Amino acid sequence: MKIKDLHVYGYGKLENQRFLEMGQLQVFFGENESGKSTIMSFIHSLLFGFPTKVQNVRRYEPKLHAKYGGRLTLITKKDGEVIIERVKGKATGDVKITFQDGRTGGEEELNEILHGMDKNYYQSIFSFDLQGLQGLSSLSEGDMSKYLLSAGLIGNDRLLEAETKLQKEMDFRFKPSGQKPLLNVKIKELKELEKQVKAAEVEQQSYTVLCQDEIELNSQLASCLEQIQEMERKLVESSSFLRIKPLFEERREIEARLNDIGDMNFPSDGLRRLEQLQAVEVPLNAQLAALNEKVRQIERDLMQNESGSFLREHKEKVEFAIEQGALLDKLELDIRKVEHEIQAEAKKIERIKQDLFWDAADQDISKLDTSTFMKEKIKRAEREKHHLHQNENLLDEKYSRQKVGLDTTEARMKELKAKLMPSEKRNELEAIVNKRQDSNFDEVKRQFLDEQISELEDQLDSRKKRQDHRKRFHLLTGGLIVLICVIAIGSFVKGQSLGGFILLSAAIVLAVSRFLSKGDDSLVGQSAQLEQAKRKRAALDRVDKSHGDMSAEAMERLINQDDDLQKQLDHEMFKYKEREDAFESTIQEYAAWEERKAQLQEAVNAIMTSWGFPHPGSDVNLESTFDELVKWKEAVERKNEYIETHRLLKADFHSISDALFDYALQIGKEPSTWREAILTLKKEVQLLAEQTAKLVQWKQVLRDLMSEKESLMLEKDYLEKEKAQLFTKAEVDSEEAYREKAILADERIMLQKQWELLNIQLEQADMPPERIQTFSEQGISVYSVENLEQRRKDLVKEKTVLLENQADTRYKIKQLEANGVYEELLHRFHEAKTAFNEEAKEWAKLALAKGLLNKTLHRYKRERLPKVIVEAEQHLVFLTNGRYQRIILEPKGEGLRVERSDGLNFEAEEVSRGTAEQIYVSLRLALADHTFAEDPFPLIIDDSFVNFDAKRTKRMLELLNKVSQRRQVLFFTCHEHNLHHFEGNDVIHLSKQVLTPK
Repeated sequence: MKIKDLHVYGYGKLENQRFLEMGQLQVFFGENESGKSTIMSFIHSLLFGFPTKVQNVRRYEPKLHAKYGGRLTLITKKDGEVIIERVKGKATGDVKITFQDGRTGGEEELNEILHGMDKNYYQSIFSFDLQGLQGLSSLSEGDMSKYLLSAGLIGNDRLLEAETKLQKEMDFRFKPSGQKPLLNVKIKELKELEKQVKAAEVEQQSYTVLCQDEIELNSQLASCLEQIQEMERKLVESSSFLRIKPLFEERREIEARLNDIGDMNFPSDGLRRLEQLQAVEVPLNAQLAALNEKVRQIERDLMQNESGSFLREHKEKVEFAIEQGALLDKLELDIRKVEHEIQAEAKKIERIKQDLFWDAADQDISKLDTSTFMKEKIKRAEREKHHLHQNENLLDEKYSRQKVGLDTTEARMKELKAKLMPSEKRNELEAIVNKRQDSNFDEVKRQFLDEQISELEDQLDSRKKRQDHRKRFHLLTGGLIVLICVIAIGSFVKGQSLGGFILLSAAIVLAVSRFLSKGDDSLVGQSAQLEQAKRKRAALDRVDKSHGDMSAEAMERLINQDDDLQKQLDHEMFKYKEREDAFESTIQEYAAWEERKAQLQEAVNAIMTSWGFPHPGSDVNLESTFDELVKWKEAVERKNEYIETHRLLKADFHSISDALFDYALQIGKEPSTWREAILTLKKEVQLLAEQTAKLVQWKQVLRDLMSEKESLMLEKDYLEKEKAQLFTKAEVDSEEAYREKAILADERIMLQKQWELLNIQLEQADMPPERIQTFSEQGISVYSVENLEQRRKDLVKEKTVLLENQADTRYKIKQLEANGVYEELLHRFHEAKTAFNEEAKEWAKLALAKGLLNKTLHRYKRERLPKVIVEAEQHLVFLTNGRYQRIILEPKGEGLRVERSDGLNFEAEEVSRGTAEQIYVSLRLALADHTFAEDPFPLIIDDSFVNFDAKRTKRMLELLNKVSQRRQVLFFTCHEHNLHHFEGNDVIHLSKQVLTPK
C-alpha cells in the first residue's frame, strides 16, 4: 500500500497544498511550525476520520474559512489506485471513496480497504515519533524489559499499562491473604451476619412458610398477567388481519395469473424499436443497389485504359536511376577530390625525400619499424646524447676551475718562496742577533734587500719572456682550431662523417691543450714584491741617515716575519697537493665521458643502418628523423587508401551510368552522355505520370464508392444485428411470434405493477408476511375474535382473586417482621451479600479481562513474536554494526534479553539507553513488517532519532532506505544534517511560506 499524492483543501494553517508523486522513501524537511505535524495529522484524519469535538485531540480546522478536509491517492494491491476524499460533515467528516474502475463508496468501503484498522491501532504499529523513545528514559530498570516486549507485541506500552492497571484494580478489591482490600472486609462482615441470622431463624419458622406462599402467589399472578397480555396481543393481530384480508386475497389471485404467464424475456419497448428498424432498412437497400451499378461502370473504364509498358513495369527502378543523377555528380566530384589527394600525398612524400636526402621506394618505407618500442629507443638515445653534452660542459667548467685553483696555489707558493730569506742569510742574521753585533745589522739588512731586489728583477724578466711566447702560441692554436672546424663541417656536408669526427676530435684536443697552457697571474705579484723591496731599501737608507744603525729588536722582527712566511708556504703546499688530486680525478672523468660517447655513436649508427639510411652520423637528430619517417610512412598509407577509394568510386560511377544507358536503350533512345540519358528518361516518366494520373483519379472515385458501399453495408448489418438481438431477447424466431409475445409482455407488466401496489399496502399494515400467511391458513374470522375476548375476561377475574390472596399473605409477613430483629438481620445480610456480589462481579470482570489479556499475549508470543524477533535481530545487528547478534525471549515470557557478539547475554535493563532505543526501533520496524504483510501500510516517522549520535543516525537512515524497498516510508525531520543521506528527489522542503494562503 502506498500514498501516491496528497491534496490539502484546508487543514490547520495549510490551504490548497499539493504533494504529488510521493516515492517509496519520502522525506518532509522543514523548520519548526513549517507544517510537518499538520501533514501527519492530515494523513491520519483522512484515513480514520477527523477528531470529534469531545475528544482531547486537536482538530486543525482552518482559520481562513477554507474548505475543511482534503484528498489523498492510495495505491493498493487489491483495488489498485483509490482516491480518498474527506470533508467537513458529520462528527468524523464525510468520506468519499473513488475506485479505479469508477465505483464509489464510503466509510464501509474505506474500513474494508484498511482491513478494519482504527487510528489507535495504526499509530501503535505504523506511526511512531520521539515520544516512544522518550518513554524508555522514564522507565525504571524493572519495567524496561517488559516495555520492549510490549513494543514487539503491539507496538507501544499500552500492554504494560493495561496489565499494571488491571492488577492494581484487582489488588484493591481482593487479596487471598489480605486484610484491608474491600472484598476481604466484606467477607468478614457476611460471615458475622450469617451467624446472627441463623440464630434468629429458629424463632421465625412460620415466616419462611409465608414467604414461600408469597413467592408462589407472585408466580401465579405473573403467569396470569402474561396470559392476559398474550390474549390482548392476539386480539389486536386478529383485528389487523381482518382489515387486510381482502388485499391479501387479491394479491394471491394476481400471483396465480403471473405464474400462468411465467417468466418472460422481452426487450423494453420492443415493438416500437422493431418498427423503427424496419423504417430505416427500406431506403438503405435502394441506396446500395444504385452504388453497385456505379462501381461496375468504373471498373469497366479502368480495364479499358490500363496497358503494360517497360516504363510502367520498371517505373520505380527508372525513377531511382534518375535520382542517382545527383549521386553521379557527387561521384565525379569525389573522384576529382581523391585524385587531388593522391597528388598531394605524392608531393608530401617527395618533400620528405628531399628533406632527408633519401630516395627510397614506398614499399620499403611501409616496412620500416616505427613501433612504440623503436620510438622509446630513439628517445633514450637522444636523452643520452643531451646528457653527454651537459656533462661535457660541466667537465669543461670543472677543469677550468680546478686548473685556475692549481695555478693560483702554485703562484702563491712561488711568491712565498721568493719572500723567504735564504738559509745562509737567515743563519747569518740569527748569528748576528745572537752576538748582538748591532753595528753590522744595518749593513746585513741592506745586503739582503739588495740581493732580494736583484733576484726579483731576474725572475720578472724571465716571466715576461715566457708570457710573450705563450701569447704567440695561443694565437697560432686558435687559428688552427677554426680551420679544423671549417674542414670538419665540409666533411659532414659531403657525407664523410668519419673524417669529420676525426677533425672535430683534433680540434677538441687542441682546445684543451690551449686551455691548459694559459698563463698565471704571478707576474703582477712579483712586480709588486719588487716595488715593495725597493721601498724597504730606500726606507733603510732613510733610517740610516736619520737613526743610524739597526737595533737587535729589528733583526728579531725580520726573523719572526720569515717564520710566518714559512708557515704560510707549508699551508699552500698542502692545498696544492689536494687540488692536484682533484685535477687528476677530472682527467679520469673525461676518459669515461669519451667511452660513453663512443657507445652512443655505435647505437646511433645501428639505428640508422637498420633504417637503411645512406649517411649515418651522430650529428643527426634521431627524433626529428624518426618523425619524418613516420610522416612518410603515414603519407604512403594514405596514398594507397586514396588509390583504393578512387578505384571503388570509379566502379560505382560506371555501375550507375551503365544502368541509365541501358534504360534509355530499352525505350528506344541512344543518348551520348549520362546527363542526356537522365533528361530523356525524365520526359518519358512525365508522360507516363500524366497518363497514370487519370487512372489514379478513377481509382480514387472507385475507392470512395467502395468506402460508401462498405459504410452502407455496415449500417445494413447493424440493422440486421439489432433485429436479431430483439428476436434473441424475446426468444422467438419470427416477426409474428415476436408481436404475439409483445401482447403477453404488456399484460405481465400491468399485473406486476398491481402486485407491487398491493404489496406496498400490505407492508404498511405493519404485520410480517409470514404472520399473515399463518392467520390465513388458520381461517381467522369474526367468531375467532369473539372467543378470544371472552377468554381475556375470564383471566381478568382470576387476576383479581390472586391479588387479594397476595395482599393477605403480605400483611401476615409484615406482622411477623414487626415483632423481632430477624427481618432486620436478614435485610442487612442480603444487603451485604448483594454489595459483596456486586464487588465480586467487578473483581471477576477484572480477572476475566486479565485472563483474556494473558491468553492473547500467550498466543502472540507463540505465533507472532518469534517471527518479529527474528527480523528485529537483523535490524539490531545492522544498527549496532554487529555488536549485538540476538534478541532472546525470557523463559517465562516476561521480558527480553540481548546477546552480544562475544556470546554474553544482557537483560534489557543492563544495556545502555542508546542500545535500548535501538532495540525498540528494531522491534517496531519488525512488527510493522509482520502486520498486514500482504499489502503493507506506509510507515510514518516523526524525528524519532534526534537523540542518536551521528553514526547511529547514519545507520538508522540507511536502514530506512532498506525498509523503503518493501514498503513506503514517510520521514518528517527538522534536522538539515540528515538530508545528505537521501537523494534530492526524495526530499520535500517545507517552509513557513507553505502555510501562507494562496
